[in-house]
Amino acid sequence: MGAQVLENEDRGIFLLCILAIMVGVIGGIGAWIFRLLIGFFHNLLFLGKFDLYYDANIHTPTDVWGAWVIAVPMIGAVGVAWLVKTFAPEAKGHGVPEVMDAIHYNNGHIRPVVVIVKSLASALSIGSGGAIGREGPIIQIGATFGSVLGSWVTMSTRQRVVLMAAGAGAGIAATFNAPLGGVLFAVELLLVSISAQSILLVSISTVVATYIGRLLLGANPSFEVPALQHPGFGVEPVWGLILFIPLGLLCGLAGTLFIRAIYWAEDKFDAMPGNYYTRHVTGMACVGVMIYLFQRYTGEFYVQGVGYATILDVLLETLSDPWFLLLLFALKMVATCLTLGSGASGGVFSPSLFMGATLGASMGSLVHMVYPEIGVGIPVFAIAGMAAMIGSTTGAIFTSVIMLCEMTGDYHMMLPTMLCTATAYALRRRLSPASIYTLKLNRRGHTVPEGLAAASLAANRIQDIMTRNFTLLKEGDDLPKTPGIVIWTREDEITGIERRFINKDAPETSLTTGEASSYTIIPEDMSLIDGLRVMTDHNAEVALVSISAEAANSSSIVGVVTSTELIGALKATAKLQ
Repeated sequence: MGAQVLENEDRGIFLLCILAIMVGVIGGIGAWIFRLLIGFFHNLLFLGKFDLYYDANIHTPTDVWGAWVIAVPMIGAVGVAWLVKTFAPEAKGHGVPEVMDAIHYNNGHIRPVVVIVKSLASALSIGSGGAIGREGPIIQIGATFGSVLGSWVTMSTRQRVVLMAAGAGAGIAATFNAPLGGVLFAVELLLVSISAQSILLVSISTVVATYIGRLLLGANPSFEVPALQHPGFGVEPVWGLILFIPLGLLCGLAGTLFIRAIYWAEDKFDAMPGNYYTRHVTGMACVGVMIYLFQRYTGEFYVQGVGYATILDVLLETLSDPWFLLLLFALKMVATCLTLGSGASGGVFSPSLFMGATLGASMGSLVHMVYPEIGVGIPVFAIAGMAAMIGSTTGAIFTSVIMLCEMTGDYHMMLPTMLCTATAYALRRRLSPASIYTLKLNRRGHTVPEGLAAASLAANRIQDIMTRNFTLLKEGDDLPKTPGIVIWTREDEITGIERRFINKDAPETSLTTGEASSYTIIPEDMSLIDGLRVMTDHNAEVALVSISAEAANSSSIVGVVTSTELIGALKATAKLQ
């Protein structure tokens, strides 16, 4: 019975691969269209012209509107509030928590309208100067398309969730030209369990999306820094690695502060009198004042939008004053909290990259002031800080390390980046167990896992946890006086089961809790996860364990699995986490 369910699923692998290709195509094209939308709104609102091209690595001209630039984020806020409030409230915020919530609490279902509303609202938020990123929206857009495909085609919830993760990974891969980062993001944060099938589908989607993204957006890394391409660039002295431990601690503290600040700002805006429109316009008016003051006193907007131009300045060491870098770090955090806290739609990757780059470079500059011959370039500190901020805030530590290598085109700084990111993540987990994604769900009363956890349950087989405490009886035989499962038979055919356990008030009595419809038969070599799936599909309280998938008669039963065995397996797993 259970083997038949798995066999039917395996026969659909070709169809799932086709769907994964479709998800990848949409992920690649979606990332391109989303970039064009951002360019349209940015050029219209900041430059007063109709143009789709926008290079985020180049600073926006500041001589168009003068002080009237303060109104640009406010205009965008009105449009965002109307889109979100009217069509899809779930499009508000940074997107990834909504995907995680749909996976864990809504059977992998997201409304199709979210794709359109999220695209427009996020593009308008970013294009009008909101201090947010474009990765959160494209993750939600890709995941939504995977959910929609998984609803149109008959499949299990598990398969639909894998398509959602594939869509999210495809969006990340195409947006950042980071295929490995896309796969790891899906694995670390979205996949409920990892299997050969899920890795295959996610990989197909990310490869297709990356290929299309490179055709439409170019194959260059996100940040082209010539110095980073030099084979000898990196940490020269071995003891130099030690410096990345305190940097990791700083980033862990900064990540914790960022997480708490965003939700503190959200609570404060929610408590303000007025409605969504007035709150969001107020928040974006503050952002408008900030970018105007930067324009007036520094000649650049700096903290508006995704901030990639500023990050590139840091990596090229155009910006190197440690105190100004710290100012940029602090004000970017404030601008992002104002933007998201007041109700914008956008991601937190880009702000984390910005804050990590400025914080890391400021520490690197201070180190160089004390010891110029250290042999560790300031951009190394910046890149390690970028990875550490993403890893500490989101919990995606492997994703952040690999993505930074892919985004800069350099793999020689893997060691300091890994050390810094791991340190930051460990401290943030100590100070704030929830990530920037999971805390939003925790506040709703929803609990989801954070980061990549060892799949101990998946490693178990049914035969590892089953009990042999059962009795085979022919119909009409007397019941045994010991607790356990009783399997009733007629000529080697199973006719029903009873579950006997001791009643403290009347030890000689038994309680029957199951009928023939409440059990299923599974083979002993089946994985625990697959066995649980079969029990769920058949609404079975008890699983009778057979010597093979083909044998379903009473003489082939070698064990049983009940809630007692399942709880025991969970307790054993908990000891390892």
